[in-house]
Amino acid sequence: MHTPVAPAAAVLTFEHVSRRWRAGILGSTREAVALDDLSFAVLPGEVIAVTGAAGAGKSSLLLLAAGQAAATAGSIHWRGSPDPGAVRPQLIGARPWEYNFLNVRQALAFHADVLALKDDALAAPTRFVPLMASVGLRGRSRTRLGQLDAIDRLRVVVAQALLAAPGLICCDEPFAFCGPEERRQGVRLLRSVADRGIALLLATREESTLAAYGLADRTLPLERGRLGPVRRATRSVLELAVRSPEDAMARLASRLPSLARRGRRLRVPLLGSTPEAILALCRDVGVRVRASRVAEEGLGPLPAYPHR
Repeated sequence: MHTPVAPAAAVLTFEHVSRRWRAGILGSTREAVALDDLSFAVLPGEVIAVTGAAGAGKSSLLLLAAGQAAATAGSIHWRGSPDPGAVRPQLIGARPWEYNFLNVRQALAFHADVLALKDDALAAPTRFVPLMASVGLRGRSRTRLGQLDAIDRLRVVVAQALLAAPGLICCDEPFAFCGPEERRQGVRLLRSVADRGIALLLATREESTLAAYGLADRTLPLERGRLGPVRRATRSVLELAVRSPEDAMARLASRLPSLARRGRRLRVPLLGSTPEAILALCRDVGVRVRASRVAEEGLGPLPAYPHR
């Protein structure tokens, strides 16, 4: 299959990438294929879900994308360079890896020092208040990591990644320990990171969950190391028919920031909310809904750069 040339703006490009791992048996020469001939590219600010069952190759893909493992075959480029330092990709999980007795500020300071030791261009910052506020950790600087709930632990690892001024963040099961409300907050957190122009690769076995929250722009489905057809992401929206769209927009915009108008109808991404809750909010602010229905909408066309 012919692979078109990726645009210069791509943060990450895989071109016919394969990866084999040596079997974990002492003295064995047998190798297992983790990734097989993958080609795709990622643009700044994109949120891409890497989905598949256990053993599909998701973690291997993140390791290669983060520059922590090399391809066995094919090539990987970060903003056109074979050096991942051109993007400073960061690999994070759902929880900080530091000791639980450290408080949030100490964990950030320690991580900043580690990053500065690895990269001379990064100065270890001395103040973390703006960064903590930007990820929702205002007032938590003295809270120990072991006392944080799941969403605040995710906020910490995202803040640690942002210390590197990355162009790409790879997240392995970011919502693994989160409940429904925490996942909604996590979606808003990760979307705010993408809005800074930072690309996100999210490895997950919960494709339906990401689809329900409308987070991913595209989905890369993996099965036994091979990439299936790249799918445009969709999200569920509640479509509202109202008497006066202008008046309804004015009343609802502050309560529903994702509200959009389509002709004389309004559309609200569900993002974990229920249609009943949105209709109740409409009643509370004095918006009369004449009819409503749940619909699916695409999040944009598939990009015209490499995918398989």
